Amino acid sequence: MKRNHALAYLRQICCSGLGKELLISEFLRTVPTLIPSVSNVFSGVDEQLRPSYCITDFDASDMAGTMVEVVADFYTSERLRRVAGWLKTHPMITSPLVLDANFYDTDLYNLVYQRFDMHHVLLVPTLCNGKPNGILRLYRPKSHEPFSREDQILVSQLLPYLTHALRAANDEPDAYGKEAVSGMIVMDAQGQLLFLSPEAKKLISLACNPKLTEQHLTEKDALMARLARLTRDLKAIYRGETAVPPSYVLSGPNGQFLFRAYWLDKENREQGGLIGMTIEHREPLKLKILRSIQHVPLSPTQKEVAMLLSQGVSFEQIGQRLHIKPATVKDHVGKIYTKLDIHQRDEVLPTLLALAG
Repeated sequence: MKRNHALAYLRQICCSGLGKELLISEFLRTVPTLIPSVSNVFSGVDEQLRPSYCITDFDASDMAGTMVEVVADFYTSERLRRVAGWLKTHPMITSPLVLDANFYDTDLYNLVYQRFDMHHVLLVPTLCNGKPNGILRLYRPKSHEPFSREDQILVSQLLPYLTHALRAANDEPDAYGKEAVSGMIVMDAQGQLLFLSPEAKKLISLACNPKLTEQHLTEKDALMARLARLTRDLKAIYRGETAVPPSYVLSGPNGQFLFRAYWLDKENREQGGLIGMTIEHREPLKLKILRSIQHVPLSPTQKEVAMLLSQGVSFEQIGQRLHIKPATVKDHVGKIYTKLDIHQRDEVLPTLLALAG
């Protein structure tokens, strides 16, 4: 993705009205296309800069508890005062030595940062009413150059949009498309995991990309315990007992995941029986549309109009939302139809979804 397109897309993400977790996850996934970086993190913080949660663009579920403990131990009152003092006179932190002069000898670096190849840091706070409410952390490996002045300028250009996103994020339930990616799990009758298809392994990792909090139970632990419960529900139903249907829906920043359990061996439904479990993953419809629009040769305004058209917004409401005249809306719509090779608005959504693949 070219730099100007990446910058435009990041701004559009922040103005999309997506739910907060989904929005932040997509922002973290996309920002490396503008500013080369790895293992990026967004943390919610209180007024004293103490982290309350963090969202990552990498799978940290296997050591989530360790991460939470190490981070909590590192951010002592003294270090937080040091960070707060620095940020009073500087817009961002470009060296972890600001946090601690011996940072590269700390547990945070040796147990967490090294594990995920995080050496160089660019730490930028987001503000609400002049007070910090979050911190964006971008990282680079030791083998790479530190973040440059140009990188810092690009982050500064994005910061007002990210701040807007945190205030305006829509946490209403997302609508999901019909198409799904699927995987297969096999468990025994006691709920022990026996087999994960390659697709299922990827989907479990995607579903468990955690929002880390002070609770040390990882999302993966909680999910596997929930799936084991499905096996118990399935057994109870076949014993004639009252139980809920053996299915479970998990909705999170990476979409919706539907799990369904059934017997693989219909002749052996007791202790030695095998239970199959399908996973179906669907992305939020709004996010799929937003991504697909990036591949269409439309102007930034036309992309916004196309996004609203696909959601069923009327021409009049489009004009009001974008502060443009009705005639301008119609002109944009005509150009969108031409570029998409369609003839009516009912074709916008299926055409964009087809482009999303």
